Amino acid sequence: MISPAQARLSTLGREITALTERLASVSEAAVLRSLDAMQTAGMTMPPTIEPRKIVAVYHYALSGVPAFGLSAATQKLIRGDYAANPNVLLGTIPKPPVLAALARAEAQSLRADLARKREMVAALTQRPADDRRSAASRSRVRALLQSFRQAHAAVKAGWEGAFPRGCAEDASVPIEWGAVDIGPGDTAPQNPAARGAFRDGPAAGAELADLNPSVSRETFHAA
Repeated sequence: MISPAQARLSTLGREITALTERLASVSEAAVLRSLDAMQTAGMTMPPTIEPRKIVAVYHYALSGVPAFGLSAATQKLIRGDYAANPNVLLGTIPKPPVLAALARAEAQSLRADLARKREMVAALTQRPADDRRSAASRSRVRALLQSFRQAHAAVKAGWEGAFPRGCAEDASVPIEWGAVDIGPGDTAPQNPAARGAFRDGPAAGAELADLNPSVSRETFHAA
């Protein structure tokens, strides 16, 4: 079963092919048809070009110009749609450079449409980011990751060496409040609550023992 994305790509492919054909460069036959259509409409050739060189000169000036642009410009010239253009004299076929400029301008919208459709195809067929990374880029990422892991392990080892695991929970180390030397500078004089906490530590512990029936006063003081 064709997915919506594949169906859209197929449609875009057909549209791009059609636009590319319409934007193909003009042929000598297309130049001759354009000049013949304007002469049939009563427009006159520029008098400064030799009659036997007219087709060759116009074909040279229009080389690389899309056939669609020349066709659109020819129709507008016959209808007089360029009346506001100072480079166009109504009733006269424009000189080769002027006609080429008009044809290019008429093809701009078609070129923009083609570019937009190609961008849509590129977006729909874009590969995952990982596939677009080079081997060198992936190698740099792996090196950075390895370096980070080694640094992290070193910091962790140093931390565990300074603070052995379980030292804070070792209940066999006795705590004697009287052996704790608290100097006058150990607590801020502006914080009476902190001084009270150090001073009343044993008493506070006794009160906690009263609140917890599972801990007797003897057990607490023995600790």
